[in-house]
Amino acid sequence: MPGMKKSGDMTVGIDIGSRTTKALVWNGEEVLSRSMLSTGWTPEKSASVAFEKTLQTAAISPSEVKRTMVTGYGRGSISFADESVTEITAHARGVSYLLPETKTLIDIGGQDSKAIIIDDEALVQDFAMNDRCAAGSGKFLEFLALTMELSVQDFSELAFSSKNPMQISSICTVFAESEVLSMLAEGVAREDVASGVHRSIALRVAQMAHSLHPQVPIAFSGGVARNRCMIREIGVALGGDISVPEMPEYAGALGAAIIARESL
Repeated sequence: MPGMKKSGDMTVGIDIGSRTTKALVWNGEEVLSRSMLSTGWTPEKSASVAFEKTLQTAAISPSEVKRTMVTGYGRGSISFADESVTEITAHARGVSYLLPETKTLIDIGGQDSKAIIIDDEALVQDFAMNDRCAAGSGKFLEFLALTMELSVQDFSELAFSSKNPMQISSICTVFAESEVLSMLAEGVAREDVASGVHRSIALRVAQMAHSLHPQVPIAFSGGVARNRCMIREIGVALGGDISVPEMPEYAGALGAAIIARESL
């Protein structure tokens, strides 16, 4: 019948974040391929390259893709996409597919953080977003890791070993850097400073989430969700266990692809 979805109908979801662009191919049952690259200065170009790489990996042609849906901050500039959807809706849908019981979603991206309340139908009930201050973002984490001459991965592992996290009170990136350098100059253990940075971010994100009266189960998505110290600190700040879905950085792209297929 015309319009009936077939099991092999493929859609593409593209999530254009401030730092990275993610794309994946979805056939209604599984992710066939995925790719991630730096967004850079031209979202249209990064989205196009991610789209092409993902199709090449899956060994399919553009004509085999039934619909392409884009999400993320750069979604309005992608001319080849069929539709767009907000990142709030896309992340909620993607995480709800991967972790169906999720009621509260925390997402930390490169330049913002979000708390999303999700209902039983994987629809957004309410949300809060911090996109005006870097203190609750992956960029803040990356900047202070660089201050300590560490990769983000090493910064996370160092922080995870701390038994006495320091309090980082500054919310401004520049002032936080000064505070970190002062602590290090005073001989404070590097792991305690690193853990304090993670705790500072978690507390700010939790403050935002508490305004929504979060419910359990709680999930954590975004690239920062691969940081096990941040997982621990978010759990402590929210007072509950935190679940991380498979491929947490692709949650938005997956949600976009699923929504695209539902609209066929």
